Amino acid sequence: MFRRYLFLFALALSFASCAAGAQNVDAITFGDKASEQGHVLTEVRSEVFRGGLGESARRLLPLAPVSFNGGSVTFRLKVDPEQQNYFTVKLWGADKDAARGRLILYIDGLQVGYRHEGDYDVLNQTDEDPIYQGRFLYQTMVLPLSHTHGKSEVEFTIAGLGPMWPYGTSFSQMQKNLTEPTRGIYRAYTHTATRFLPDPSETEGSCPSLKLRGNGGGEELLSRMGGTVNNRLNSLMSGSSKVASAEDAMLLLAVAYDTPWAVAYKKDSAVAALVEQGDAFLQSGKLETGNWVGAGPFGEAIARLGQNPALMKALEKKIDVPSDLPNNLIHDPHEQVPNTGTPGATVKMTRREAWAKVLRASIDVHRFMGRRFYTNQSMLVDFNIYAANRGLMILDPAQALPEKQAMRYVYEAIGLLPWLGNDTADGKSERPYGSDYYLITKKGLSRELGFVGTYGETILKFSRDIAELSGDEKVREQLIKIETARMNFRYPSVDPDGFEAMKVTGEIDNRTAHFPVANGAYAGADVRELWWMEVPAFTKDRVSVGAAQQSLEDGQYFYRLAQRAKDSDTLGMMRNISNYAMVKALPESSFRLPMSEGQPDTIFADPEDAVIALKHGEQRLFVNFYFRQEYGVSGATRILEVMPDVLRVATVQSQFEVVASGQEWKRPDVIDFERSGGFTPPGPKIHQAFAGEKLPMSKRPEDAREPAYGSWGPFVGKAAFYWLRYGDYLFAINTTADHTYKLPAPEGFKDAKDLVSGKTVAFAGDLTVGPATALVLYLGK
Repeated sequence: MFRRYLFLFALALSFASCAAGAQNVDAITFGDKASEQGHVLTEVRSEVFRGGLGESARRLLPLAPVSFNGGSVTFRLKVDPEQQNYFTVKLWGADKDAARGRLILYIDGLQVGYRHEGDYDVLNQTDEDPIYQGRFLYQTMVLPLSHTHGKSEVEFTIAGLGPMWPYGTSFSQMQKNLTEPTRGIYRAYTHTATRFLPDPSETEGSCPSLKLRGNGGGEELLSRMGGTVNNRLNSLMSGSSKVASAEDAMLLLAVAYDTPWAVAYKKDSAVAALVEQGDAFLQSGKLETGNWVGAGPFGEAIARLGQNPALMKALEKKIDVPSDLPNNLIHDPHEQVPNTGTPGATVKMTRREAWAKVLRASIDVHRFMGRRFYTNQSMLVDFNIYAANRGLMILDPAQALPEKQAMRYVYEAIGLLPWLGNDTADGKSERPYGSDYYLITKKGLSRELGFVGTYGETILKFSRDIAELSGDEKVREQLIKIETARMNFRYPSVDPDGFEAMKVTGEIDNRTAHFPVANGAYAGADVRELWWMEVPAFTKDRVSVGAAQQSLEDGQYFYRLAQRAKDSDTLGMMRNISNYAMVKALPESSFRLPMSEGQPDTIFADPEDAVIALKHGEQRLFVNFYFRQEYGVSGATRILEVMPDVLRVATVQSQFEVVASGQEWKRPDVIDFERSGGFTPPGPKIHQAFAGEKLPMSKRPEDAREPAYGSWGPFVGKAAFYWLRYGDYLFAINTTADHTYKLPAPEGFKDAKDLVSGKTVAFAGDLTVGPATALVLYLGK
């Protein structure tokens, strides 16, 4: 075993140093002349103003000329020379607009953390929606011990930075200019406790008077959406529609053919249009391995029509197709289908033969080369393997995979079987992560590299699609488990107009940097794949139905729908109209989201993902121990704490133990996205304050070949055991299936209630924490 405490210099740390009090060391009030002078503040392009509740603050201004960098303030604060120090800023929760950019922290001129999705994140970012109206936000981050040890005071800089598009492939594409003043910065603090507590004399906000949106105009909105759908269908059936995606048009027509209110219902003209789009797909070049869906929608459309007489007749017609079909559609040097034709030449074959070649090529390209271990990506790829195979069973059953083999892919994607990676030529699988790696945890969360927020929501839609097309009851039951687990990760807030809403916990998300996530989160969150009604309409279980009904009670469903009505997702619109009608007709469910106002105390813990969601009185806590640790274990733990009068987002240090691999990872001197090194901004080189830190790498399973030690991936960044004192709570979580660990008893306490088991635990000595077990000990105020 390899034990690593908070101190990199092997200093002793007792639980007394993690006591509930804030243990504040120093603070500066921005805009207060005496406070700023006392902390030797200097500034570049900033201004003082009166902000939330009339409090003084500074905001950082765009540079002249405008740049991706913004203004800055530099000042000195005291720190504790021996203990772990934290840095917290006080911000107004009503600030919004991504154009206000981000705040970056520097210590002694070195950047603290990463600009894009690192375990140590940016100091703050402003998003499209306000995070917590009428109240203040406290955001906390870890200070590197190497820069505070032995010191009583250090220099800090907070600098403005423009918004970022994380999918950019160059610095200029990713990093945008700061064109607006940043959000206001009210105060900054140094402290040694993980949970920051402001001085009682500080002015705080309060929860706005809660009010509900109405649902007026909702039915009219659905009617207008229905008109949009039928207009698109009429255009497709008349041949006048210009479509960017022939396979999507095929699926739209196939679903519309069985939708009674749609103009395409049971019409041969819809089948004819579908055939036309299918022929267009032969020339579309969309079977490369980088395309996650391939011919899946093509196959699903065929499967939905089945033995339709008009389709069967059209399939026997001979058409001109490229002689190298399907190789003209496969852009990969490792293509699995032999090239037997001449590029540019055409041959005659029946539509059935041509379409079957395309489907079989899509199946093979994706199962041999395209399978992915991120859960949402796996579901996309593997569902479309299955969908293409279902279509092939209609066209040419002899070429199709046996149903059991095709179902294996979706069983692996949805966590019913271990995920084994790409198939190999000898009929086996690559098994990069061994023979027992599941993409869904036993509790129902997506595995990935720990808890994911928005990308975790997309799997609700993908799982529902798999369950519907396959008709498999085990998949349906797994879908219910997944959506039941995810319902714990919503918290009460207000929307941009001040109306009551539930939000998804993007603040602790491992994969995206948005918080708050725009709009609400009920039976789904605000992600493009979900329309909120598809899961409850399909499963009709009490959890998803209750969540959908709550979105209607809160007036948030139609509010969100009005914003989505402009989307090009016509198929989503059509299905949503039908799904809403089905949900509306269902009886009232007793379920409401667990973190909602008025709901009883609750706790959800998933040891495999090392994440905990807790409602205890008025307090909601979401704790992600395995936060963006892709190369080695750092103990960076992300916490979202929601209180009626304040919201905290904190990255703090937990203590941990690992099952040692014997390897260490040394942090490189990069400032953006460790995985790629990011893009180097122009100007003088910026150095990373955490550079050189050595992190233990956890041991992979014995039969796992990946990730290579020193590379990113599962296993290596997750500890076997974590523990953390945060305010009134002592958390412990054992992520292993076969190890037992000891939790040191907190000093000064005789016993405490474990909120997970409901039992009172006596502190006669160290506590035993067994495999796959979480403890949440409430120590009292």
